[in-house]
Amino acid sequence: MLPALLAATLLLAAPAGTGLQARGKKKAAAAVLALKKDTADTAYGKLVKNATKTAGLFTVIHNKKQNKVYFEIPDSLFGKHLLLTNRVARTSDTHDFVAGQAINGPFLLMLAKDAQKVYLTEVQDGSVVGPSDPIAASFGNNFVNPVFKGFKIEATNGGSVVIDVTAFFGANEKSISPIKDSSPLGKLLGGKDNLKGTFVADASNIQSVKAFARNIEIETLMSFTTQPLGKPYSVVVHRSLALLPDNPMPLRLQDNRVGYFYTERNVYSSDEDRVTKQPVIHRWRIEPDSADMARYLRGELVEPKRKIVFYVDSAFPPKWRSAVKQGILDWNAAFEAAGFKNVMVARDYPTPAEDPDFDPDNMGYNCVKYAATRTANAMGPSHVDPRTGEILNAEVIWYHNVVSLLHDWRFVQTAAVDSRVRTKVFADSLMWESMRYVASHEIGHTLGLMHNMGASFAFPVDSLRSPSFTRRYGTTPSIMDYARNNYIAQPGDLERGVRLTPPVLGVYDSYAINWGYRIIPGGLAPRQEKDTLDAWIARRAGDPMYRFGAQQLMGTVDPTDQTEDLGDDHIKAGDYAISNLKIIMAHLDEWTREPGARYDDMEEMYGQVVAQYRRHVNHVLPYLGGIVYDEVRQGDGKAGRTYVPRARQRQAMRWLAGQMRTYGTWLTPKGLIANFEYAYLSDNDKIMASVVRTMLSNGVLYRVKEGGIYDPVGNYSPEAYLDDARRELFMPAYRGGRLTEADRKIMAEAIGVMVKACSVDRKKAAATAALAADAAADGFARINFGLPTLSDTEYSVLMHSAMKQVMSLFRQRAATAAGTDRSFYEYELLLMQNALTK
Repeated sequence: MLPALLAATLLLAAPAGTGLQARGKKKAAAAVLALKKDTADTAYGKLVKNATKTAGLFTVIHNKKQNKVYFEIPDSLFGKHLLLTNRVARTSDTHDFVAGQAINGPFLLMLAKDAQKVYLTEVQDGSVVGPSDPIAASFGNNFVNPVFKGFKIEATNGGSVVIDVTAFFGANEKSISPIKDSSPLGKLLGGKDNLKGTFVADASNIQSVKAFARNIEIETLMSFTTQPLGKPYSVVVHRSLALLPDNPMPLRLQDNRVGYFYTERNVYSSDEDRVTKQPVIHRWRIEPDSADMARYLRGELVEPKRKIVFYVDSAFPPKWRSAVKQGILDWNAAFEAAGFKNVMVARDYPTPAEDPDFDPDNMGYNCVKYAATRTANAMGPSHVDPRTGEILNAEVIWYHNVVSLLHDWRFVQTAAVDSRVRTKVFADSLMWESMRYVASHEIGHTLGLMHNMGASFAFPVDSLRSPSFTRRYGTTPSIMDYARNNYIAQPGDLERGVRLTPPVLGVYDSYAINWGYRIIPGGLAPRQEKDTLDAWIARRAGDPMYRFGAQQLMGTVDPTDQTEDLGDDHIKAGDYAISNLKIIMAHLDEWTREPGARYDDMEEMYGQVVAQYRRHVNHVLPYLGGIVYDEVRQGDGKAGRTYVPRARQRQAMRWLAGQMRTYGTWLTPKGLIANFEYAYLSDNDKIMASVVRTMLSNGVLYRVKEGGIYDPVGNYSPEAYLDDARRELFMPAYRGGRLTEADRKIMAEAIGVMVKACSVDRKKAAATAALAADAAADGFARINFGLPTLSDTEYSVLMHSAMKQVMSLFRQRAATAAGTDRSFYEYELLLMQNALTK
């Protein structure tokens, strides 16, 4: 039902301090409009009879008795840019969305009309042309805005037309429905199918409509019967329709060497010989007041004309709320690097008395929302003016179970050196630290910053055992990296003063904020700013702390740019980390024991230790066939890609093979696992299988071949690589003597790959790779799915050659081995012989 408040007083302006605030205008009360008696018999009069009218961006007419909503649109708003957002406010099922999460969009729209209808058109913002360019007329004919929805004109009132929007916002309009088809890419990545359901009209209605000077807020209860079980599903959907700024923000062009989200447009111009790309970074409109501009340009810190205000959900327990607010305020230090002070403001959700119009789903407010679900995550999305990249509104969605994630990370990464985390529930001070880190990371996203996954590679591994270094820099030069707690530190390092947690902010973070937000004097056009922006990058080009490493999706090829890693040598880091994991595993029962309790929690923590070990193994795998990417420019004198040299790949190969032979001796303590509901033995074998398959994979061999072509001396050829890989995987057989169970499993897995390679028909997946590329369209990421591979023939020939050498070896060993080993050699020989005779 529409709140009683709507029948009293509403505010015309959006809340102060937000991107939707009416610039230069004070908030003013908007009384509910009274109906004139002389209009009672007109079409307009009949339409508004017994309805509530509220002035705002449009005059909203809401007949609650008939469940009808009308927009009265003045002529002045036709042809203006509007942004429609669509999110879940409340839900009965978090399968697809949690409260506060966007369903889709936002949509850039524009209103048009003729004598009979009003048309909501979707603006084609992906392509632009200068209004005075000679080709503008032709461009207009080929880029007409498609009609999003049409509405019959129900009545007129002076210079305004009235349309019925009840069905658009109150029924199951497909374009903005919470029932969505499953994403092909999501399913490819292992995602779940979305809910399917039938809309139940008699259990749905528009619950509230609020009008503000620059935005309209609509909430609709939508009910469905899900398929195939027929269960009820209800969701309250919040739609915001906002007028975009009349004075668009100046653009700043994106550069892959600094990690900002961006919107890219195609620019058509008769002055160019081709269609050019214009990538524009996402950022807030942070600028000095005109009275402070001279001080700003002299280098003095000034407060911005409009601050970025975040409201923190009152659902957060007070002990955590302060950590979230501090994570917001931490970014003030970064903005000082750009010449601004006190940019970030953190407030609690206001009470109705403090702000009667507050609504966390209103685009006029930036909020950190608490989602009480089992999901262990947090996210920081934003809404952007697609014309300029201006961030208009942002939010952080904080899922309840992120607390368990923070607990488990800190335990498996630091329990060997920090007795304080050897407990089921951390002290508030410890969790406060970790909560602050997550809040700061997510706020970084809301400021426009992408993940910088290459940041932690800037630090030498042993520097992370230095008290002075870690106290100054933490674990990474960027809070936007996935670099968690200091798993390099060894027992005794904490007592020496080594820091175990990420920094408050990294040096890269302040550098990136300066690059994106500092005002360049002179009112330059975006291209004219380029020399200054390039100079800022060049100034730091030799320092790896300021390097941006684009996130790799669907596989890892560049070993210097990974998630959940620390330091510049993953083999050395892995040795330190695994030494700590062995300590944790040896004491897991002692440190997680709860007398009288089931083993569920201990079993879960055991799984976390295994997952952490798998991460360290996976950090070394990309050295095999690895490529190190660098964002180069003409004249840099550097290569855009270099291949991991032969010696380094050989070292990684030996380390991985050694780990696969030995991890079962400590990672699978049978006495402990016997208490668990699940045995885990086959699960842990999957680590070994993944390593062997990667080592012998077609994609790795293709990149090895590329590297050998570029540098035949320093890099492997496929034949030399495969020869060394074979000797590592089959080393126990070459040495002779008794085989362990791990030896047999590794060699059997390798033979399985070889046998399969000699007969399998590989199919390419270019279409799928294109889907993945589209998913990263608003940021610079490296898509590693569908990368080139050797031809089937070339790969099969290489594997056939390797398999024949293994067969020769196994014949020799079968003749002298006894018992289980002899049976193993004979059986695997039979498999290989069968493959060659098919």
